[in-house]
Amino acid sequence: MLKKSIQIIITIIILTIVIIQFPRLFIDRQFEYSLFKIHSNDRIELNEDVKNILDSVLINLTQSDFYNDKEIFELYFVKDTFYEKLISVFGMNNIASSKYNKHIYIGYPEFRKNTLTKEGNEYEWLNLVQVVTHEAVHSQMYTDYSKFGFMVTPSWINEGYAEYISYYKIREQHTYPLSKLFERYQKSNHNWVKTEFGSLTPKQYLRDRILIEYLIDEKTMSIDDIIKDEYLKPEEILEEIKEKYLEN
Repeated sequence: MLKKSIQIIITIIILTIVIIQFPRLFIDRQFEYSLFKIHSNDRIELNEDVKNILDSVLINLTQSDFYNDKEIFELYFVKDTFYEKLISVFGMNNIASSKYNKHIYIGYPEFRKNTLTKEGNEYEWLNLVQVVTHEAVHSQMYTDYSKFGFMVTPSWINEGYAEYISYYKIREQHTYPLSKLFERYQKSNHNWVKTEFGSLTPKQYLRDRILIEYLIDEKTMSIDDIIKDEYLKPEEILEEIKEKYLEN
């Protein structure tokens, strides 16, 4: 009985790996452009809107310390497909997720509007360039900082750096000082905060983005420095930011 249970568990693990790592078995690839391969059961034409979105993502990604012009990103848009139902069995219900170079989007991409939507509510409406950049940065980091398919770096660094790079255009435009961003974080009494794109993001993501932006732009640390510094504590960094921006 125990042997049979172990066999079942091993089979489930293998099936999970195959399903997650080989979505192309269920979703046909349609086209390639630049560093991207687009997969979708719905017909997506390679037009100027699509090119503009992917070009904007690439501009963001070149700002990452992990940028590699040989790395290919596979984007799977799986909304209302058998594959979506299949991965939901394994708890994969997020509007966007990534493993290595494979990105799964359970949402409708509107390249002309630069949006990704899932169920039509305000919590599942995202800026397409931002979210694709975010997932691609995760993919970049997997190469050096993952073991057995799991990131070995703290979540606040993983999410913070992905957010930091995905907001490159906002930072480049100098439309906000970090002190105002931190003030917005401090004043929010909700778990969700409105972004500069008009979408909503978990407050934790905003916190992580602030931490990374402060360490890189204000403390002149590289992302490798941040990852390797085992003494960095999010709470202590937040307190340092508070003392610098809110108590002066």
